[in-house]
Amino acid sequence: MWSEKIGIDSELVEKEVLDTSVDQVGVVNDVKWDFDSKRVESIELDEGGISSKIGLGDKKIVPIDMVNEIGDKVLIKGRLFK
Repeated sequence: MWSEKIGIDSELVEKEVLDTSVDQVGVVNDVKWDFDSKRVESIELDEGGISSKIGLGDKKIVPIDMVNEIGDKVLIKGRLFK
């Protein structure tokens, strides 16, 4: 189980996260696990865009059910920031 966790964590961390408008909303900073069910619960993002570049970016938690696709980038359903 731990080897799977480490593999998934290293695969996701530092990937760009895009919303349905193809706006970069952040970069994966951490993966939160439910150890009882052995499933990813959410991903933590460092906010992307201009605010992060000037030091005003926040960390955001995205529930795993908002994730639409994981490839070179992580695509989420809907818009995270309005």
